[in-house]
Amino acid sequence: QKRGKALIAISGGLIVLISSLLLYLAAPHQKLLQGSSLSRPIAWAGLVGLIVGTALLMRWAGSATSIFIAMTVAMAFWSVIPLAIAWWRGAPESKS
Repeated sequence: QKRGKALIAISGGLIVLISSLLLYLAAPHQKLLQGSSLSRPIAWAGLVGLIVGTALLMRWAGSATSIFIAMTVAMAFWSVIPLAIAWWRGAPESKS
């Protein structure tokens, strides 16, 4: 029983994380997939995933706690991913 609850919590957290990535990719100013025409379907998939992930977290914890966890995971991911993308792309060449 404890193992099943832990699996639900981990699954919910991972779905929220993946949904946060999808919502980031749907943003107009993101730097990973510039000029993509799939922003609207990606945004809907991210929104649905965020709801499903939060619902799974609600099976593990209370509703307020689950919403807090989901939003904290999403905001932390949205804070880290632009920095990670900038680091991955490398520093811009110096201007002479």
